[in-house]
Amino acid sequence: MDARVPWLRTAVTSIRTAMTAGALTLLVGFGAMSVLAAPQPPAQQLGLSVQDEATTKLLERNRCSTTGFAPDVIPASAIIRDGNGRTRVVSFDHGWAVFKKERPGELVAVCLSRPRAIG
Repeated sequence: MDARVPWLRTAVTSIRTAMTAGALTLLVGFGAMSVLAAPQPPAQQLGLSVQDEATTKLLERNRCSTTGFAPDVIPASAIIRDGNGRTRVVSFDHGWAVFKKERPGELVAVCLSRPRAIG
């Protein structure tokens, strides 16, 4: 009987450890699933610029970036969104003033193409 006790104790400890590890894995898995399945807040509430298809085409045509360029690249223009939600291409200086809150609007992107004259 004394020879079986250490073996039995080892078996019980191993099973208990495996069940604990399994339960913790399930708990973490269910927690991760609930976080991933939770509804996400709209981008506007996070302060991000929501883009429509027309704005996306404007960004592509003017070679724009919403995150900026390398430090040695100086943008030639910018895209801003006014209080009515309209986007337009302006000079980089105008876009910078919008960014610094010296002019109204929201800076959407900086661009490599020069702003085109209308008309």
